[in-house]
Amino acid sequence: MKKLTIVWTFALLETISIAAVTPALGQGVATGSLTTSKSSQQSSQDAAEPYWTQHGRLTFGIQFGLGLENNIPHNISHINFIFAAPQIGIIAWDSPHSRLPLKRFELISQQMLGGSTHPGGIVIGTSLVMRFGFTPIHKVVPYFDAGSGPLHTTIDEHAPEITGHTQFLSQGGVGLQYFFRPQRAFVLEYHYFHMSNAGIAPPNHGFNGNMLTIGFRWLRRPHPSSVGTLHHNRFHLPHLW
Repeated sequence: MKKLTIVWTFALLETISIAAVTPALGQGVATGSLTTSKSSQQSSQDAAEPYWTQHGRLTFGIQFGLGLENNIPHNISHINFIFAAPQIGIIAWDSPHSRLPLKRFELISQQMLGGSTHPGGIVIGTSLVMRFGFTPIHKVVPYFDAGSGPLHTTIDEHAPEITGHTQFLSQGGVGLQYFFRPQRAFVLEYHYFHMSNAGIAPPNHGFNGNMLTIGFRWLRRPHPSSVGTLHHNRFHLPHLW
């Protein structure tokens, strides 16, 4: 029970940290609004822009996935698991007009709720994920993810690869977001992961694997008073985002 409490505490701290950053970014947007309001020409241009070019800082999502153990360095138990991954994130930085391919940086608190279909056991955890968004291709936005976090699992009772209920999942991979509507996107994602207990209990063999997920993501719309103020500062977002 104590180990499970550690996992939920970590998830709570992630959520609090993301919430704490939001007001600070909001103040930055408000300052930019005062500057841009000085130009009536810019205000007129903003008024002519479609509503979907404007949105707030928070992002939300839900993904469903499958994880499979691979044979690097070995595949003893043929571990596989299915899971749901609700997410909440914040857009920390944007540079849509940059000449570099990198356009956006986000911090995402991602949860994992699932279980192993073979050899058996539950998987409950949380991860802090860094997401790097690249130049959109029409309605498709490619990105790269990297993150890590603790989880509680009982797979160790059925597989010798891991020891103890407390494990850590480190992952990295690529994904595509297809915006079928303004601020709404389907997500397809591939991650390579490593699960082990970080030396908490011997032996600490751990195992590697692949994860494939599909899901849905949406961006929160801004308060009406902020519409027309996000496009003339360094946090400006591309139209398809």
